[in-house]
Amino acid sequence: MALSNPSLILYGYQITPNNQYISFATNSGETPPNTRTAVLNVGFYSLATLLDEVVAALTAADPLHVYTATADRTVAGGTQNRVTIATTNTYLGIYFSTGNPSNPASLLGFNTADYTGSTSYTGSATSGTVLVPNMVGYNYLPTTNMQKNFGSINVSASGVKESITFALQNFWQVQFRYIPSSVLSQWSALIGWLIQQRAIDFTPDITQPTNFYTGTLEDPNQGLQFDLTEMLPEFPNLYETPLLKFRIFVE
Repeated sequence: MALSNPSLILYGYQITPNNQYISFATNSGETPPNTRTAVLNVGFYSLATLLDEVVAALTAADPLHVYTATADRTVAGGTQNRVTIATTNTYLGIYFSTGNPSNPASLLGFNTADYTGSTSYTGSATSGTVLVPNMVGYNYLPTTNMQKNFGSINVSASGVKESITFALQNFWQVQFRYIPSSVLSQWSALIGWLIQQRAIDFTPDITQPTNFYTGTLEDPNQGLQFDLTEMLPEFPNLYETPLLKFRIFVE
């Protein structure tokens, strides 16, 4: 089925030794250089998985309090994908300026500044790389319509079929058409990310921002190849993707 509104694809999150440390404080007496340090694991993330990683790192450095990391995915307000880091503690200081300089401030959409005086802080910019296709998605199927049970089937000599199942996986699929040549560079960057089996966040309908999927490219070609094709002869200089199938990310 075709979607009724544009979709949003969000990607481009990488943690390296140059941005894996968050200097933070749980009381006013902790100031740089005598702060706690949350250490993020090096790797590639979607926004959803990176927020989980931020919470895990903060909790590991301070197991006595509860931390949350959320994102405003509402496009209409112009604040999409702005990250909020908060705690249930009575104090939270995040030192992106005077703390460890190898921090993820810019990746998360925060200024290189110290955040004190509150227990919740929101970034000032959209995080990650956003691609909103110019046309709605075609041939869309949600995860409720695409499921696969991984396992093995054996048929005995008497004809009895036996099965052993290991995991039930969910998928979604979508295709995009009429992509103008003026935005091919944006699609090329996305393709480079996807064919390396790096996760994305996909919002099928930007008017429903709380409904999104996190996953990796499954098909075509086992998710290792993705070609944009010019829509010739009818539509020169317009391109289309193949039917893209994604596997829901499971940690």
